[in-house]
Amino acid sequence: MLNHLTKPRLTTVENFFRTRSDAELLGCYAWCQAVGASLLPILGDFEVSLRNALHRGLSQYYGRVDSFDWMMKTKPNPAKQKNPAAPDLAWHSMKKATHDEIQKVVGKINGRKGANSATIDDIVAKLSFGFWETIVRGMNHNTHPADLKVRVLAVAFTNAPDLATTSYADAAFVRRLVDLLYQVRDVRNRIGHHDQIWKTPEFDSHGRLGFIPRRPRHTIGSLRMLCERISWLAGWIDPSITAHIRSSDHWWSLQALLSQEALAVYRKNGGQVGTYEAIIRTAPSHGYVAWPNDAPGIPLRAHQLNNRIITKRFYF
Repeated sequence: MLNHLTKPRLTTVENFFRTRSDAELLGCYAWCQAVGASLLPILGDFEVSLRNALHRGLSQYYGRVDSFDWMMKTKPNPAKQKNPAAPDLAWHSMKKATHDEIQKVVGKINGRKGANSATIDDIVAKLSFGFWETIVRGMNHNTHPADLKVRVLAVAFTNAPDLATTSYADAAFVRRLVDLLYQVRDVRNRIGHHDQIWKTPEFDSHGRLGFIPRRPRHTIGSLRMLCERISWLAGWIDPSITAHIRSSDHWWSLQALLSQEALAVYRKNGGQVGTYEAIIRTAPSHGYVAWPNDAPGIPLRAHQLNNRIITKRFYF
């Protein structure tokens, strides 16, 4: 497997984790994979909630309903037939590149389902994370109606913090949100492209970059901070999303993986079968009986590692 992962790629892992054998190298690589796998469902919950919140805000603005076609250049606005207060035009002003992305998605959906079959809900589900980041960034543009930004963002991010000092109307609110979304998307792309998740930088509550990990213990701290940022940002939309994320198996398993002990176990066992289960079996279960019929086996034998030796033997 080492030959197929290639020397240039593995060298970055070897240098960062200072591995001493092929087994340790594969173990550290597997730990990064496990962390990424546990992060993806959390990122997925946030992304789905984000796009639905923005779609709902824009739909209510243009069509006075929760799901309305605000992106396909409809003229005049059909919503005015039922609601004279609806805007004259239903199309949300976007750059050509953004509209082209929509057209590509529509083409793919129609190609699969049949001509003219793409619904607005189909389209929303297929658009990229970057598309929604672009939509938020564009809220500051002066081509939009004066009341659009406040009304859309107030629906999408009902529980945004610091509204007493930075309101939905402020350009600074949009810049802060865009910077935070960029940082989240960057991590998502790192995982999707199997990039260096171990060098995920810290960022503050305004999306400003901070410390970039130089050692494994820094990575653990940075990724723990990332988890907190994602769950906090999800709460801008609805605190129940934060509660759901933090009470999920994915959150629990990710917390178990983000420790020096877990990394040491992966490193010691070369990431072989049973390593993940060994960590989950011994992780704090927050009052739940995670393994009621626990019996000795390979995973338990794999976890025979004295905690006092961990920080002495491995580079953190």
